[in-house]
Amino acid sequence: MPSNKKVVNRLSGYKADEAPGAAIPNWDDIRVFVTVARSGSYRRAARELSMTQPSVSHRIARFEAAVGAKLFDRSSRGTELTADGHRVLNHASAAELSLTKAVLAVRDATENAEGECKLGVGDGLGGAWVPRFMPAFLTQNPNVKLSLFTTNDRGVSKKPLFDLQIQYQEPLEPHLVVLRLAELHFTLFASRAYVEKYGCPASQEDLAHHRVLDLSLALTDKGTLSFWAGVSNKTVLFTNSSLTLAEAVWAGAGIGLLPTYAAAIGPELIAVLPQLHFQAPVYVCFEREMGARPAVRATLNFLRDCIFNWQAMPWFAQNFCLPEPGWHNQLLLHLANLGDSHFPETRRRPKKP
Repeated sequence: MPSNKKVVNRLSGYKADEAPGAAIPNWDDIRVFVTVARSGSYRRAARELSMTQPSVSHRIARFEAAVGAKLFDRSSRGTELTADGHRVLNHASAAELSLTKAVLAVRDATENAEGECKLGVGDGLGGAWVPRFMPAFLTQNPNVKLSLFTTNDRGVSKKPLFDLQIQYQEPLEPHLVVLRLAELHFTLFASRAYVEKYGCPASQEDLAHHRVLDLSLALTDKGTLSFWAGVSNKTVLFTNSSLTLAEAVWAGAGIGLLPTYAAAIGPELIAVLPQLHFQAPVYVCFEREMGARPAVRATLNFLRDCIFNWQAMPWFAQNFCLPEPGWHNQLLLHLANLGDSHFPETRRRPKKP
């Protein structure tokens, strides 16, 4: 019979006289072993695990081979643990308890998060999108003080000013943790009032006959849309604010390049040339030690699960989706499911230009 030391070392992944990692037991086999040990029957374990009895027997045999010891004796009294089986069960139960405690500790830290989180985000998302989720966030995290700052700086300095930074470019600094939250898809929009008065452009070239609104981060820049579509001579408004650009389009001032989530916010927007579109990834970046703080972790989870949940909101999915009239109601439903969220039924429709 193998010694206690050899059995314990096998569970750690190697024999005392082997190199580390030479015989790593399958964690699913450990789960089957624990279920058989606690139920006292291969048959009852198979029923509990929704497996066949031969599959359970195969898993136990494989686990015993990995451990290097016989773990069960089968007799007329049923299935009983051997001495080695009892030792293995004790270690497996201790590991299960430790894992359960760890999960509950993380869950408790998140659900009862306290402290401050400084979140930096561009003025478009920070002004038009993120605030709509703040009632739900503050209700779910009453002890978190969130400092939400908008910025036009698309990069992250080597020492970030914020605990969490949302941006479109993946940073190169090795000390930062980078998670991809979603995809932003951009296309051309105009208000319904503008289209009723001036019509829709039939092609990219037809933009030359329309009022073009554009985003320019500096006075010397040509502008995103002007550069992309080659219509700089018809650009009637430049702004360095994404939110200002969106409000001007909503007001009926002209045609502008907006993220497709704008159609979910304002159902009066019309995608005028949806065949022209491009996308940009949305990243959240933070220093590793910041991510361990409960308030920062709670904010990060909310960003991922609620604000940028692409499964609930297709405009953040990997592939481009044509804006649909039902997107507005889809957003309303998502906010209602989060609880305690307020969202106006419609934006106040602007007067015709």
